[in-house]
Amino acid sequence: MIIVMLLFMFGCSSPDNQQERDLARQEVNQVSSHVVNRLSEHYIELPEKMEYAYGYATVRMSELQLPLLGKSSGIGSIYNNTDGTITYVDIDKYDFGAGLAFHKYDGIVIFDTKEQLDSYKEGELRLTLAANANIGESGGTSTATILGDDQDVSMYVLDYSGASAGTSAQIISTSINYDLTETGLGDLKVANKEYSDADTTSVAKKWDRALPFYAQNVIDKGYSLPKPYGISVVYTDTYQYMDITGLNVGINGSQKYPIDFVSFHNNSNDTQSPQLKLDAWLFPFMNVFGSIGKISGTADLGIQFSGDDLIGQLGTDCGGRIKPLVCRLQGKDPLYNVTADLSGNNYTVGTIIATGWHDYFFTLPMSVTYADMRKNDAEGLIVNITPRVGKVFPITASQSIALYGGATYIDSTLTLTGTYTYEGVGIDYTVEQSNVDKWSGLVGANYTFNRNWSISAEYGWVKDRKHQFVSTLNRRF
Repeated sequence: MIIVMLLFMFGCSSPDNQQERDLARQEVNQVSSHVVNRLSEHYIELPEKMEYAYGYATVRMSELQLPLLGKSSGIGSIYNNTDGTITYVDIDKYDFGAGLAFHKYDGIVIFDTKEQLDSYKEGELRLTLAANANIGESGGTSTATILGDDQDVSMYVLDYSGASAGTSAQIISTSINYDLTETGLGDLKVANKEYSDADTTSVAKKWDRALPFYAQNVIDKGYSLPKPYGISVVYTDTYQYMDITGLNVGINGSQKYPIDFVSFHNNSNDTQSPQLKLDAWLFPFMNVFGSIGKISGTADLGIQFSGDDLIGQLGTDCGGRIKPLVCRLQGKDPLYNVTADLSGNNYTVGTIIATGWHDYFFTLPMSVTYADMRKNDAEGLIVNITPRVGKVFPITASQSIALYGGATYIDSTLTLTGTYTYEGVGIDYTVEQSNVDKWSGLVGANYTFNRNWSISAEYGWVKDRKHQFVSTLNRRF
């Protein structure tokens, strides 16, 4: 009999509050103790193996299998003998093959090494082959080999009730149940103070991730932390009024010279940018991130300058019979409106300083973006600082909605280059465009589906001169 399973059948719904979580843990632990006692009576060598092993897992499964398909799910308990911690894991099992089953069985899995225990704790998907034939309280022991995994483990199983028979291929998915496991992982997306030092619970929490640094220190002070790594898809749509400065003009590829000019008030740009963002919590209250994206849009420029000034800067003599082409601008004040193409790539690096207290939070994102549009008409830097303060409203289990407000500071400076034809004269120009309104207000909301997925949207504006919409889909792991 080969039964490859790390499953304790308890129930799949997530407890909604701390009291329910404590009760759920108590019931899981009670049944786990019952499993250990039953199997220790049946296998006299088992208590000694459990004592000297690196760790072990207790399982009880309720299984229903039809001739082609069977499914089970539940919560398993993994005990680490080296540090005394208990890890609860969510497990789903699918059986594909010939067989019938309607029964319950208990099991204990022995882990001789840390690698074996970690492999099962963070197992994700596993494919196994199994064969069984049981009626009533029959038992057996086996070594299971997982396809694509060299971590073989010893298992002891004992039927609890019912009967089963058949052969099947099994897909087993395991993941840590963070509602029951005391790791310090919280429901919020930032570090959050859950209780005062005087109200600290007696259950010690142990952070089991490499990042952030000093996580255990802040967990011991009553904070919970989000999952440390994230990947996001971000979409930004920005429209803003712009100032024009530093006009340099040349003719037909000649050297450009700075000249006096008039900039009109209809200067603006309108850009859209989808981005892929990666982030990590480096410290409990400091997130670092980077993103890459495409940028598309236009910049509208309205410029007027003196042709005589340009001729003077070029040192052109317009008194001869054969006049250079630029002399067509003599005595004229060229006026032109240009729409510059802003297609290209953008690259962003930044950090977020964040903290929370109960259901309130504060975040301070700061970033620098380089817009690379050298093959088109522009390039430049964008500095963004966005302080936010908000409150989380729990819904059920790990679901919540956060509402927040704040301000955003954007300093966008683009260098635009191009050529404009005026009365047959090719006028080469370089000009700097910067946004008029650096600060604007913003409001936003974030919906958290669970500790893994969330979606957010925010809107910032300054009257009709500036508006920005940002939406984000985030996956944490």
